[in-house]
Amino acid sequence: MSGLVAALELEHVGHEVTIIEARDRVGGRVHTQRGRDGSPIAEAGAGRIPRSHPWALDYISRMGLALHPLYPPPELTNLAFVDGRRCPLGPGADLADAVALPANERALGYAGIVKTYLLDNVDRLLATGAIDTPAWPPEQLADLDRLSVPDYLAGRGLSQAAIKLLTLGAFPTAISPLLLSRVLIHYDREGLSIIEGGNDNLPKAIAAQLRGNILLGTPVVAVTQFPDRVEVTVISDGRTMTLAADALICTIPYSVLPTIAFEPALSLSRQQILSEMRYVDVAKVAFRMRSRFWEAEHLSGFAQLDTGAEIWSPQWPSNGHRGVLQLYQQGDRAAAMDAMSEPDRVRWAIERIEQVFPGAERHVEECVSYSWQLDPWARGAYGIPCPGDIFKWKGRLAGHEGRVHFAGEHTSEYPAWIEGAVRSGHRAASDVNEAGG
Repeated sequence: MSGLVAALELEHVGHEVTIIEARDRVGGRVHTQRGRDGSPIAEAGAGRIPRSHPWALDYISRMGLALHPLYPPPELTNLAFVDGRRCPLGPGADLADAVALPANERALGYAGIVKTYLLDNVDRLLATGAIDTPAWPPEQLADLDRLSVPDYLAGRGLSQAAIKLLTLGAFPTAISPLLLSRVLIHYDREGLSIIEGGNDNLPKAIAAQLRGNILLGTPVVAVTQFPDRVEVTVISDGRTMTLAADALICTIPYSVLPTIAFEPALSLSRQQILSEMRYVDVAKVAFRMRSRFWEAEHLSGFAQLDTGAEIWSPQWPSNGHRGVLQLYQQGDRAAAMDAMSEPDRVRWAIERIEQVFPGAERHVEECVSYSWQLDPWARGAYGIPCPGDIFKWKGRLAGHEGRVHFAGEHTSEYPAWIEGAVRSGHRAASDVNEAGG
């Protein structure tokens, strides 16, 4: 996604650009999975676009694409699944009732716990005025980047039962409260959208506007810099070949970058980041259903589980009366799914969905699945700073080394989002253009 944006912007100011892509498609981790009839079933990768992400929305608008809400109408109720029990999240429900809480936490209620232990930190961050400025990350909030969210909450005396409630769903528990606060500033559950026809219509639309070549199925194996050029060695149709250019924008995930030979070698500073950056394990299994049977119970098809998972129910008009239930699993259980055969992985996923939406298996029409760890060009879903990394890596994630510039969601202040990818691509294109590359 970042490479496509960079190419688009560079072509706009007159540069000649070639895109080199290892996969047989464009879009990277923006990848819509479609059914036998070609219609979208679910997003294997980036699955939601907040209305507070202006850069992503701008490119979607420029490409003439339509958005529609990810979530169904509010009269349908989301679920939580905690300790083996379904907990409707409709009006008047208090998620605090789902677990045994100490008296002081029960008195706060779920909304009060969220405000006291999460949203007050958001207010502290907003007060610094550091978001999207050179002052990021704010030194006065360094205390919020020292521990993971669960460890921070435990240190503040919150019970394990309450911590479970605050980390429901596909929650990356390794992040710090500082990064979580930044995410929450821009996260509006009611304002999440998907692109009509599939989110991969965005990279496809950008690719269609490019004049230069897009070399698919062409993995990079080496990058060599010279005083007057940079050369990229690739494998195409089983043959090794070399391409030369004035500059290179490298958007390869840092989980994959160590497999490529650089001459001269990458800086020790960047090598350190490559060795330290954690990529989150994510596996998704989606089932197209013959009907949205859950709506008979006035349920939305969305649920947050206490097992590092969520169930999504994306809807496209092309599905008609049909529906989708998708298990979105993060963490150790996603890694365990990778060790299963495909039939076992599908069986495991539908069993998890059955616990939350009984009778689901009877309605299955077809199924698609994806593991980002098993994708050799991703080796994980997205790069994420662990506690302390935001400050340690400040100013070193992106930038350039000679004629090689770096972009991608992992180099941005919006990791894991399309927003981060497009911002980083635009930034890298500007750097190349200003350098005269």
